[in-house]
Amino acid sequence: MLGPLLIPDTLSKIAEKYFGSAEHALKLAKYNGIGNPDLLQVGDRLKIPSRRELDGPPSTPAAASPGVVTPPDDQYILPNMHLKELEDGRTCWIRNRPAPRYNRQGILSARDGIVTDITERNRAEEEIRKVNGKWERAFDAIVDPIMIVDAGYQITRVNRAMADKLGVAPDEIIGMICYMSVHGVDEPPSYCPYAQILAEGVPNLAEIYEPRLGGHFFISGSPLHDPEGKLYGCVCNYRDITERKTLENQLFQAQKMEAVGQLAGGVAHDFNNILTAIIGFSTLVEMDMTRDDPQRENLVQVLSAADRAVDLTGSLLAFSRKQIINPQPVDLNLIIKKIEKFLKHIIGADIDLRILVGLEELTVNADSGQIEQVLMNLAANARDAMPHGGLLAFETGTVEMDADYVKAHGFGEPGCYAVISLSDTGEGMDETMRKRVFEPFFTTKEVGKGTGLGLSIVYGIVKQHNGFINVYSEPGNGTTFKIYLPRTRSAGTERETGTEELLEGGTETILVVDDDASMRILAEKFLGMFGYRVITAVDGNEALDRFRENREMIDLVILDIIMPKMNGKDVFDEMKKINPDIKAIFISGYTRDIIHKRGLLDQSLDFVAKPLNPKKLLLKVRKVLGERHEEGSGAGS
Repeated sequence: MLGPLLIPDTLSKIAEKYFGSAEHALKLAKYNGIGNPDLLQVGDRLKIPSRRELDGPPSTPAAASPGVVTPPDDQYILPNMHLKELEDGRTCWIRNRPAPRYNRQGILSARDGIVTDITERNRAEEEIRKVNGKWERAFDAIVDPIMIVDAGYQITRVNRAMADKLGVAPDEIIGMICYMSVHGVDEPPSYCPYAQILAEGVPNLAEIYEPRLGGHFFISGSPLHDPEGKLYGCVCNYRDITERKTLENQLFQAQKMEAVGQLAGGVAHDFNNILTAIIGFSTLVEMDMTRDDPQRENLVQVLSAADRAVDLTGSLLAFSRKQIINPQPVDLNLIIKKIEKFLKHIIGADIDLRILVGLEELTVNADSGQIEQVLMNLAANARDAMPHGGLLAFETGTVEMDADYVKAHGFGEPGCYAVISLSDTGEGMDETMRKRVFEPFFTTKEVGKGTGLGLSIVYGIVKQHNGFINVYSEPGNGTTFKIYLPRTRSAGTERETGTEELLEGGTETILVVDDDASMRILAEKFLGMFGYRVITAVDGNEALDRFRENREMIDLVILDIIMPKMNGKDVFDEMKKINPDIKAIFISGYTRDIIHKRGLLDQSLDFVAKPLNPKKLLLKVRKVLGERHEEGSGAGS
């Protein structure tokens, strides 16, 4: 049995709150049929009238007292239910259910009420509210978007991450159909984990790309069952794997490029052997022709095509490795003129190509093959920016960079530079794209078109040449790339002089070792034409046998570096044990830097890259044998 109770919110306080003074308590009690304001019971339902109804119409308008709440008509309130037990100091909550009692005339005469102690229930409800609050905070703290749906695909709850992905407040999406809200479709998609859960009743996993959520997601769906085991819903967790997928695609592209590069290197190596035969035997035919032979011009075209094929294999070999550049003094104007026809094939007939180069020699120290690759990559990039045609212009010039120039432009080092400018009338780029244009794997092309490596390769090559590259662009106003390469003095840049070097033969004995039959036949015929005696071998073991048999006669060994059974370097080391003074020329379809990187050849040894030009090989042979002859040692001299 509860003792006397104190009521913090008395009728006087309620009157003061709504009418500005405690004096209205009596009127308020009378209005509600309560005889004594001090007998207000906890839980009494009070009707709060308007001031006009309680006081009657005022003679003059009265301003509302500060802080007074003006109640609407017929507003009912329940006094505060927070009570304090006087005897033992306990704090408890009371629920009062009042029932009015009327006399025979229908006038309210008394109030009956049932008072219930609901302290424990309130405490339990408070605990539930705290637990729910903790759960809500924990749910919203999960960084993965999470959605809970019922058996009818209706969303019953989402966390803050999912709401942010969908761009709505968490409460706004409750009750909506999940596949409409997330995927924007009218029925569950085939990859929907919940659809699979409904069909199979077990957890389901899926990996999707969803533009409405902004990327790639790994979805795990877990079924929800009631205590009787009946499926009533599903929890779907969306793990954002966009970054991982991007890295996977980059790795895939890198592996693909590596595989293509290995294939290209192998093709180039084998193709160089074929070109050796084409160039070599064509050269033999040319040497037997008179100058006025009507077939000479046809043969010249064959050799010219073979020279272009040599450049192609060089590009394939460059593509197949991290290229070690072979810089030589070259004229940039000549390089651009040389690839002009090829550039026209790259950009297509609907793009106008203009080449504006000066007559002055513009010499830089560069690898001509890599500079050609730079120009072709930039041309291909310009072509893609002009899908409906346009203008592509190449222009060369010079610029003198001093300290003021470097400070004003934010790049470069003082010195004299050759400049290649490439401008297109394409779509252009905004500032964000312009800043990322040289990043590896960055591309604006659709999936499956472009690797995002073209311009990053350009940037790397220019930097390898101690140069600089800048890009200027605005949306709708085209793009201009400017390449700055340090100028150097001319040192015999390649030009057609129309003169031929004197070919000199000899009588020495040469051992030719190559696993390619056409190479052995060509060497035997061509060197034999100039008086040399030629011995051939197909591999390293046979070469050592021939060398031992003719050790007193052989003056020079021509060795293919990469052969079955033994490589050329190992064969040469064995031969030097037999004759320490023996000289050699190494040949290979791979370039010197690749061979050196593999540890198969010292930089000091003589090397000729395939495809072999018979005249150049003959000059190299004479040079090496001439050096040996001057030293005055060796057999057969």
